[in-house]
Amino acid sequence: MNDDSRQDMIIFAVIVSFVVHAATMFFIRPQVMTQVAGTSGTAPRREIVRIREAEPAPDAIAMEAVRDIEALRDSPTAEAEGVLPGAAELSEPEREAIPAAPSVPENAGVELAGIEVAPFMSEKIHIDNVAKSNFSTPIAEATPPMAGGAAPEFSAADAFGSGEIPLFTAPAVVYSPAPRLERESVKIAQIAGVTEPKRDFQASAEVMPTVDEKIVEAEKAAVRDLLDVPDAKELSKYVSVTAQSASEESDGGGWLYFRVRISPLDELKIVPKDVVVLLDASGSIGNDRLRSCRAAAHDILRSATNTGDRFNLVAFRDRFQYAFKSWQEINQASLDKADKWLWSLAAHGRTDVFRVIRSVLALPRDPTRPLIALVVTDGDANSGVSETAQILSRFTALNDGLVSVYMYGVKESANRELIDVLTHGNRGESFIYGGSRWKAGTKIESLSERFRDPVLSDLRVVFAAGSQAEAYPARLKNLYRGETVDIIGRLPKGKTQVAFSIKGLNGEKSYEAFFKVDLASVAFDPTLPANWRLERGIDEKLR
Repeated sequence: MNDDSRQDMIIFAVIVSFVVHAATMFFIRPQVMTQVAGTSGTAPRREIVRIREAEPAPDAIAMEAVRDIEALRDSPTAEAEGVLPGAAELSEPEREAIPAAPSVPENAGVELAGIEVAPFMSEKIHIDNVAKSNFSTPIAEATPPMAGGAAPEFSAADAFGSGEIPLFTAPAVVYSPAPRLERESVKIAQIAGVTEPKRDFQASAEVMPTVDEKIVEAEKAAVRDLLDVPDAKELSKYVSVTAQSASEESDGGGWLYFRVRISPLDELKIVPKDVVVLLDASGSIGNDRLRSCRAAAHDILRSATNTGDRFNLVAFRDRFQYAFKSWQEINQASLDKADKWLWSLAAHGRTDVFRVIRSVLALPRDPTRPLIALVVTDGDANSGVSETAQILSRFTALNDGLVSVYMYGVKESANRELIDVLTHGNRGESFIYGGSRWKAGTKIESLSERFRDPVLSDLRVVFAAGSQAEAYPARLKNLYRGETVDIIGRLPKGKTQVAFSIKGLNGEKSYEAFFKVDLASVAFDPTLPANWRLERGIDEKLR
C-alpha cells in the first residue's frame, strides 16, 4: 500500500467518525452552538509586483518622398594657385631629374597587438629647439628575436653635442603571425587604448525547438566577454566580507578550514531577471499535488518578480511543452494568458527528468540578465536517462553555471540526491515538502523569495596560487539582496592567510575585487571541517 492510499484510508475513517458523532449530537442531545469569528495567525503576505501598463506610442510620422531641390545657380569652380605640374606635363629631361624615393625594408612596418608601428628611418632629425634631457629609450625585446641580437639601448644625451640624433636602422626581421594572447598579457594594447574585439552575440528572440550546444557555448562566451574587461568596477565597496575558521589534525596532517561569507550592500542595484517555472505534470505527481502547484505558480509570477522581469512556463512529462514561444513581460495581459495555460494542465504520462532540465538551455539567455529556472517535481525519473549520476554530471557540464537551477520536491519520497546535488552545483538551492498532497505547493513561494532580487550574477572566484586553498562550491550562486554567498575551503598546515579575487555582473557592468583575509584573527566555527567534506562530496558527484 503506497503513501497516498494510506492517507485516503485515514481520511475516510475520520470522516465516518465525524458523521457518527454529529448524528448522535443532533438526535440525542440538541443544543445551540455559538459561532465565534476565527483569527488568522499567518504573517502578512508580501506586496505583489505592481503592474504598470505602458501608454501606447504615438503614431509614426508619415514621411513623403521629397525630390532633390535644384540649385539656383551653378557651383563656382575653384582654381588652385601654385600647384606643381603633374608628371605627365613634364618634359623627359625634367622627369629624369626627379630623385628616386628611398627604399623601405619589406618588414620595416611591424604590426604588434593590433598597432601599426611606423618604419624605422636612417635619416637624422634636427633638434636645436629641444631642451637637453637625460632620458633614455629602452628597446623592447621582440619575439621571435631580431637577427643579429637585441638592439642596444640608445641615450639621447649622447648626441646632444651635435644637435642631431641619428636614428638607427632596424635590421631585417622575419615575423610569423603571433599567437593570440590572453587579455592579461596584452599590456601594450591596453596602454594604447586598443581592446580585444567583442564577439558579435545577439540573443535569440524565441525558444529553440531543441537544445543547440553551439548556441549554448556562444551564450556562455557572451557572459565571459562581459566579465573579462579591463575596466571592471571596484566591488569591495559594494559588498561586505566576513570569515570564520577552525583547525583540525586529520588526514595525516593539520588543516586550517575557513568560510568566507559575502553579503551585498544596498548600493548594488537590483537588476532585471528572466524566470522560467517548470511544472511536473506526469502521472506520478498526481492531480492533487499538481493543482496545488499550479496555484503556487500563479502566486509567484506576481510575488517573486519585479517590474522589468520576464517569465515563461513549462509543463513536462516525457516531453516538455512551453507556454510561450518567447519571454513574456510582466503585465496583466501576459499574466492572464499564463493563468489560462496553468488551469489547463492535467497529470498523466511518465517523467524524463534529464530531458526536461536540459530544456532550460533552449531558452535564449541574455548575458545582461540572470536566468533562473524553478523546477517543481517529485524527482522520479522513469523515462529517458534515469541514472541520477548521469543526470547530474551531463547537465552540470553542459550548463556550466549559465542557468541558475532551483528545485522544489513535492513529496517526502522525492529523489533528494538528484534535487539537492543538482541545484547545489548549478548556482541554486532546493526544498523538499513533506506534508499532505493537497498542499504540496504551499512552500514554493518561500523558495522563490530567495531569488527575487538579484544584484550580482555569474560569480567567479579565483584563489591566489600562494594560498594553496581547496575551496567549494566550484560554481557560486548569484548574489541576491538580503542573501549571502558562502565559500568553504581549507589550507595546509602553517598557512593562515587566504587571498582571492571575485567578479560578477550587475546587468552589463562587470565588478571585481581582490580580498586578503587573515584567518588567525577571525571567529571560530567547529562545524567547518564537516561542512567542507560535505561540499567536496557534492562536487565529486557532479564530475
